[in-house]
Amino acid sequence: MAPRPEPFQTMVVEGQPAAPLTNMGIDLEIASSVLTSSPLQQVVVLVDPMSTGVILQDKVFDAGIYDVVIVWSDRSQPAARDKHFKNSGRSREDFAAVITHEDGELEDTLLAILAATTNMTIAAVMCGSEFGVLLEDQIANGLNQKLGTTHLRGSGIPVLNTKVDKHLQANTIRANGLNAVREKLAKCEDDVQAFLEENNEEGACFVVKPQTGAGSVGVTFCDSRKAVWEAYYKILAGEHKAHCRNKYRHYEQAGVLLQEYLKGTEYIVNSVVNNGKIKTTAMWKYDKRPYNGAAFVCFSKELQVISDPNCEEILEYTEKVLKAVGFESGAIHAEVMYTARGPVLVELNCRLHGGNGAWVRPAEICMGYDQLTMLMDCYLNGGKIFDNIPSRPITANSYCQQVKMRSHIEGVLKTVIPSQFERIEALPSYYSHLFGVSEGDRLLKTVDMPSVPGEVTLVHSDKDQLAVDYEKLNEILAEGIFEVEA
Repeated sequence: MAPRPEPFQTMVVEGQPAAPLTNMGIDLEIASSVLTSSPLQQVVVLVDPMSTGVILQDKVFDAGIYDVVIVWSDRSQPAARDKHFKNSGRSREDFAAVITHEDGELEDTLLAILAATTNMTIAAVMCGSEFGVLLEDQIANGLNQKLGTTHLRGSGIPVLNTKVDKHLQANTIRANGLNAVREKLAKCEDDVQAFLEENNEEGACFVVKPQTGAGSVGVTFCDSRKAVWEAYYKILAGEHKAHCRNKYRHYEQAGVLLQEYLKGTEYIVNSVVNNGKIKTTAMWKYDKRPYNGAAFVCFSKELQVISDPNCEEILEYTEKVLKAVGFESGAIHAEVMYTARGPVLVELNCRLHGGNGAWVRPAEICMGYDQLTMLMDCYLNGGKIFDNIPSRPITANSYCQQVKMRSHIEGVLKTVIPSQFERIEALPSYYSHLFGVSEGDRLLKTVDMPSVPGEVTLVHSDKDQLAVDYEKLNEILAEGIFEVEA
């Protein structure tokens, strides 16, 4: 079996491109460790530091001048909390405190944080993953009130649920005159019937999805009225997330969104906002295709710059979206579809780009900076580096494709086929890989992000070589790289 890192850590092959010494006048040694000097006895509160939040946590610790308090939100999974310490290589004793928040008990959580940080200065409150995006704002605002301070920043969004509610997001930007998806929030059968009567064009296609959620779980393409009804009932019953176990248990009471099918190319826009000042740190183009009966399986995302087709228009639109929802501070990960009528928001994820942070180092190599480092710089270093990077991705030092492993088989994983993985590692642009499964785990057929078994990152200074390698990698993945037990 090919070498496997610990879950969600990245394997990097030696000899691949290193970050340049400078880019846009920035010293990348400083950019990689933005916390250069600070009074002792300061603490950072990290809410749900999972996925990319593990890297955020590590970078705060690596600075050597901050203690860390973890707060687990009521939306995160107990099993994932326990795994966090193993996966991150840190024990509970490494933290100033580990606090579990209970729904409706914000006051108790605030008092627990204050008790754990007596005689310490709370420097920042930051969110590490999707589960903590609501609690992040509540804690920051609550601590400011109790301490009589203003420096702890939340997102500034006036309607907090806009951070997670796709229906609110669409309505808000529509009210501000921006392109928005045509949709209806269905909470009963009459709502579904009304939507279908309003959208009865011949051959019309639709997307049915949970009102709140992540990882493309439950996002269903429907090419008939019957398919819309089936998807509605499946999401209403929670069947769409059965393979995720308890990962999305906190979405059970949300409604079902019925939307027009947006035909086009989907993009990711990663931005950091510092007191209303917006800078896009990276932009990616999705390659999504039908696979295993699912309509929108992510094959890869490719790094873009502003001169690439449609990118400037998309960035201008995204900046208007952020202003429309009132996002003032923090990291944000927007998904935008470029359609015949221009850019249309798919959803805002009011946090760092996820994917276990496998994009952080490649983004730094290619762009000279990354979203995570810029977030830390804004919250802990006064935005000194942030102020000197371009507001949009103008040029790239190298090019990158992050390719999702996928499986057309399922069962108990026996092995990764060595000869197949050796072919992947031999690609000229191979940079790193990670696995989300190991021997003995249940391998699922890939239909969404939670069922993706791993990722391969390709980086090369020659864009044409990158394209050739991407096609070869797709051929290898189509042949299969996993073997399951009989």
